[in-house]
Amino acid sequence: RDQHVLLVDDVYTTGATVNECTKVLLREGKAARVDVLCVARAVKG
Repeated sequence: RDQHVLLVDDVYTTGATVNECTKVLLREGKAARVDVLCVARAVKG
């Protein structure tokens, strides 16, 4: 309910995974706030 959740992901490419996880956590009332920590991201080019 008043939980602060930190999602940790190893690679951030499109953001689809963290976006969906965030939506579910907020919609289901499991978190009041969700932050994301990413270790690396994909580089286009």
